[in-house]
Amino acid sequence: MRRPGNAAAAAKPRYHRGRAVSQPDPADASLLGPPLQPGRAAQALAVTAALYVGYAIVGLLGLPSDLRYLGLVAAFYLLPGWILRKDPERARLWQVGPDGVVPRWSWRGARWAGLLALVVFPPFVLGFLWFYARVCHGDLSLLSPVLSIEALTPAEGGLARYLARLCRPYEGEFWPSALRVPAEWLRWGGLGALVAVAVEVFAIALPEEVFHRGYLMSALEQRWPPTRRVLGAPIGMAAVLASLVFALGHLVGMLELARLATFFPSLVFSWLWRRSGSLWAPALFHAGANLLMAVLLASTFP
Repeated sequence: MRRPGNAAAAAKPRYHRGRAVSQPDPADASLLGPPLQPGRAAQALAVTAALYVGYAIVGLLGLPSDLRYLGLVAAFYLLPGWILRKDPERARLWQVGPDGVVPRWSWRGARWAGLLALVVFPPFVLGFLWFYARVCHGDLSLLSPVLSIEALTPAEGGLARYLARLCRPYEGEFWPSALRVPAEWLRWGGLGALVAVAVEVFAIALPEEVFHRGYLMSALEQRWPPTRRVLGAPIGMAAVLASLVFALGHLVGMLELARLATFFPSLVFSWLWRRSGSLWAPALFHAGANLLMAVLLASTFP
């Protein structure tokens, strides 16, 4: 796959869905821009590995967890733009700079996040309730592959112990007896809910998407450009590798193999990034999924 050598070439008329257009489709963002730089992929993987190893080492030194996480968030926001400080065209294309660390707001991205949430969240809720109705009644057969792999690691038994703790307050019914929210959301006369939303968006979802989708995935596409479309979005090996790294990164904060399941929503985030052309789409969907999970946990395990 070949990219145009400059922005002027990218702006030339082309055909899209059978008609000539003069402006690039946002869904084709990964196919435009400066010439490929395969070395960017190795650099991004090395930077990501160093960042997570450093995060783990700082944890061993006893630094308060909140301060340590604040440093990680700052790195997610600032590192990509700093690395691309001499390549502003690429930074702008990847939405990691050069004018600021927060991507420019996009209503298109917000619409895509909302649309996908309407499609995905209802079946996810039903799947969540069905899964824990079985697990909390002692049926761990669904987790047999994970438990088998876990048995080969130092974390053996950790998932079963975690589920046992989680299921203690389980009420035993498929449908929760009431819709509940986390206790901290009710603080300050309900303002705690606004704080929770702000934290999810700006301290969790957005920095993670800026780094893992805007920087890491885009850099990996310099080595493995997408060669096919999935539901209208150019997706390839780079999205899979970025999602794998994203999932492995979750083990740094908590060594539980179940956290590797973040690989699957990460693929959805990657698709949203390329389908919408805005990092706000995966960031808002990511934050919404986390908030929904918080409500499901509070309602199912009061």
